Amino acid sequence: MLKNTSIGIAIGLLLMGGVWGLVHVMGDSAPSPELEAASMPGGNKGVIDLICELELDLDGQLALAIKENEPSRITMAQIDFEKNSGWYQGKIAISESRAGTLSLVGTRLKVNRPAMFQRFGVMITGEEFVVDRKTGSFVQSLSLQDGRTVKLIKGTCAKVIKPPF
Repeated sequence: MLKNTSIGIAIGLLLMGGVWGLVHVMGDSAPSPELEAASMPGGNKGVIDLICELELDLDGQLALAIKENEPSRITMAQIDFEKNSGWYQGKIAISESRAGTLSLVGTRLKVNRPAMFQRFGVMITGEEFVVDRKTGSFVQSLSLQDGRTVKLIKGTCAKVIKPPF
């Protein structure tokens, strides 16, 4: 009798586990954008300091005929929700002294600013970078006078966590 009860409990647990698994596999597990933004470190307020490892995007390098081979680099970036702006450091960057305008698109933080300068033999009319808060991916694009948009830099960012000294 104890053996039959044990077998019944085991079969019941297996069935419950199977039903639980099916519910989670078939259910919609994508959280709403409001939930994602609220659960992100820093939410949508204050300042988020980021450290990023960036490199030239091969397609962008070819599109602009850049011959030099730049090594990947570690740089800082910042998103300021209070000022609705952002910046990152680099040779071709939206610098801290001329920060760009921040806009939110789901989990993506998009910072852009108009520009007007000649580089790589083309006129650059806009700069933009996007950081995805969910994946940490970073992409910097340049808008050119001929209407093309070239992704020039890509990489990964993470939030800087300051230890309590």
